[in-house]
Amino acid sequence: MQALANDQTRITGQIAFNNFLIDSPRAREIDAILREARDLTSRQWYALMRELTRICKIRSVHRQNLVVLAGREVVARRLVGDLTYSGTVNYGALGTDNTAVNAADTALGTEVARKLFARRTRTNAQVNFDFFFSQADTDGTYQEFGLFIDGDASADSGQLFNHVLTGGWTKTNTEAMTVSAQININAS
Repeated sequence: MQALANDQTRITGQIAFNNFLIDSPRAREIDAILREARDLTSRQWYALMRELTRICKIRSVHRQNLVVLAGREVVARRLVGDLTYSGTVNYGALGTDNTAVNAADTALGTEVARKLFARRTRTNAQVNFDFFFSQADTDGTYQEFGLFIDGDASADSGQLFNHVLTGGWTKTNTEAMTVSAQININAS
């Protein structure tokens, strides 16, 4: 009984933003490949990321995120067989609102760009999602990011799963950007 009393199981997450200066023919080729990529294997994703890392100038920032109540509710619904939502995270979105993140959030403050995942994996109770925003996809200063369950290409569609403030992360039209989200369900 003591072990249960000390159990601190919860859902946590980290988000990494990585910008790659696309300034060579090979970098532009990789940018074009990844712009339309869906469901890459880990081997394919990491091979392309290693190459971009080797040939491009990189900027990075890491942030902790909050898994919001709406996202946790979808998980709870699935546990009891409620099929209202698939439970599948399929989109990641960027926004420009820097209002403090709140567990009651159901959407980004001001969503301006979203992408389907390029890669998603699970190892035990850890899930990873990778999104690739090419040079042409978007540029600007982004204050927030979120993962969406059952979203589509429309802004604010789907159920918000998590929400994070970026601290004012900028992507120029000469850069590609990856957003990598790691969700840990058994973090203590």
